[in-house]
Amino acid sequence: MSPQSLNRKASSRRHRQSVGTHEAHTGDDSPDSRDATAPTGGALRRAITFAIAIAGFLAGALAVLWVVPEAARQAVAGTFLVMTGMGLAAVALVQARARSRASDVSVRVSALSAENEALRDEIWHLKESDARHRDVLDTLGDVVTRWREGGDVVYANDAALKLFPDGRIDALHAPAADEGPAGYPDIRIETASGPRWFARRDVAVRDGRSGEPLIQTILRDVTDRRQIEDALVAARNQAETASASKSRFLATVSHEIRTPLNGILGMAGLLRDTRLTAEQRSYVEAVRSSGEILLLLISEVLDMSKIEAGRLDLAPAPTDIALLAESVVELLSPRAQTKGLEIACFVAPELPDRLVVDAVRLRQILFNLAGNGLKFTEEGGVEIALESEPDPSGDGAPRLAISVRDTGIGFAAGEAERLFEEFEQIDHGPARRFDGAGLGLSISRRLARLMGGEITATAAEGSGACFRVTLPLVPAPPTSPDTRPIQPDAGVGLAGKTIVLVTRSRVEGPLIARRLRAEGARAQLIPAGDEASDEALAACDLILLDPFAVADAGAWLAGARAAGVAAPAIVLITPAERERLPRLRAAGFGAYLIRPIRSASLVQVARAVLARGDTQAAWDLLRDDRSEDRPDPEKSTPTRPLRLLVADDNDINRMLTEALVRKLGHEPVVVSDGAEALDAVRCNTGFDMLLMDLHMPGVDGLTAIRRFRELERQARRARVLVLAVTADVTPEAEEAALAAGADAVLTKPIDPELLAGHLRGVGAGAG
Repeated sequence: MSPQSLNRKASSRRHRQSVGTHEAHTGDDSPDSRDATAPTGGALRRAITFAIAIAGFLAGALAVLWVVPEAARQAVAGTFLVMTGMGLAAVALVQARARSRASDVSVRVSALSAENEALRDEIWHLKESDARHRDVLDTLGDVVTRWREGGDVVYANDAALKLFPDGRIDALHAPAADEGPAGYPDIRIETASGPRWFARRDVAVRDGRSGEPLIQTILRDVTDRRQIEDALVAARNQAETASASKSRFLATVSHEIRTPLNGILGMAGLLRDTRLTAEQRSYVEAVRSSGEILLLLISEVLDMSKIEAGRLDLAPAPTDIALLAESVVELLSPRAQTKGLEIACFVAPELPDRLVVDAVRLRQILFNLAGNGLKFTEEGGVEIALESEPDPSGDGAPRLAISVRDTGIGFAAGEAERLFEEFEQIDHGPARRFDGAGLGLSISRRLARLMGGEITATAAEGSGACFRVTLPLVPAPPTSPDTRPIQPDAGVGLAGKTIVLVTRSRVEGPLIARRLRAEGARAQLIPAGDEASDEALAACDLILLDPFAVADAGAWLAGARAAGVAAPAIVLITPAERERLPRLRAAGFGAYLIRPIRSASLVQVARAVLARGDTQAAWDLLRDDRSEDRPDPEKSTPTRPLRLLVADDNDINRMLTEALVRKLGHEPVVVSDGAEALDAVRCNTGFDMLLMDLHMPGVDGLTAIRRFRELERQARRARVLVLAVTADVTPEAEEAALAAGADAVLTKPIDPELLAGHLRGVGAGAG
């Protein structure tokens, strides 16, 4: 009970007490006043009765003495005394009964007075409770009404009468508009204060007196909530519109940037293949490198916008995980070799050969992490290791653990999480040493989380960094047996063999030794030129020589042979050193491996050399899978030049595509829009392939492709390969092109190798 109600109760009691006291003093006929005056009135009545009795007795005695003869006086006097005594006894009895009745009445009056007081208190409590409930309802502003089935209102509280004066309370029973968050319907009603929203709840009740069934309606004002909800919906719609606008803006900007960038990179590539001086070639490489950096930045911005808009879809599929990781190393190898760095990869043998993963996104993660490592490393290099690890909880399946380590500048321990934010760099400000937008790590973490994994980073400042990626390890279902040809002596194992690696490598050498040990071999890394090295060479079964560890690889092997070292030797070279192969073969090396070295090639070549023993024969039997000396059926040229229709509205892109097609040995026919392309195919049916730009004035590429396919169906011609060429890299553009009838989509700038692959496929069918 509140202090105010307690004060009101005490005041009421004091008021009732003061009223009772006033009645007692004024001689009111109340029970209290009768109780107060009862003793004085009884004593007076008894005194008067006694005086009357004495007076009567004396009068009777005198009368007897006066009237009755003397002889009978005694008898008469006795009789009179007896009658007088009986009268007095009767009077006393009557008075006693009167007093008893008065006492009973007094008790009953006292009981009634107490009951009356209790009733007064209960009435006061009820009034207090009713007032409190009214205060609560008034404070909450809830509208409470009771009404009959027909709609007649029988009760309305003050809030209802205030909001709905002049009989407008019938508007309470309008149909509900929609459901509120609490499950009650919301209703919009015109009130005296204007239109308001109310949450409505109906409850069936009965009238307390008549028992008549009624409906009790409670309305709670939720106008503020509805306004907030409307504002949130408007903000969400605005955000979605802004996100869509941003995506369209980025797609448009990407298209407009990629179109001239296609010309820059393409022309730089064509210029690089001409006769150039060393100075001119360096300038061309600078142009091409700058263009590739700009292209990477555009791709990162687009990826970030897709992730933020929730429009980046994963496409998991069975993937050769070792081949994927090694392809990333090969892509980054030229950059590493330019800086004098190493980059290598280790894939644990216990990993399944094929995993279900989104290969494109995983390659992007590895490319970002390893590329960052090369950017921030001046000495040493970058290593990528793929292994399996148990689930941290101990209950789940093993996970794929990928570690990307570098020997670069590192960063402070507290900087790790900051680097995963957007547009963050290790160094800040205008004096920073390293370029980049700071989006690679942020995109990589978001991609890893979309794939069900996580990325963490650890580092010591000045001692390099390690980025660890954990992903679900899902082995691909088994397929048909491997039908690849068995390599010579592939069944010879390395277990128990002693293999010596002569190198100064800090990255690739230890990973090669680790891979050989995983095959059961005893691998040892040694420098060249000391006694311990000579002893190890004399006792080994196989030698792997890093030419960077010695002054002259051929001279070193000749010296080793002169010292009695008979073990076969394998030389490790870079792609730029291929011209040295004849000299190395003549020097006595049994085989060679191209750096960065693939695990499968390492094991295959080592087994074959150990099995053959004859180093010269082994050289002829084995080729690295990237050797230019091995014929590749996919790179064979078609039996005749192909005729291609090239449709593009941009002059530079037309010139570039035409030059690229001619360089590949084919004949291009060039048009500037979709209408000309349709006219060309109507007049000439001898095209083997169409390269169709999607964005062209007049008849765009999508419309041209659809009409071309319709012409094919009507004329019952053989299906011609159509490649859509666009600078729009959004999934919607690719889906629209494929839906229109394109067989594939090429993104600008056009990858010459990708175009050549499509041409080889068409040429094989044409031949």
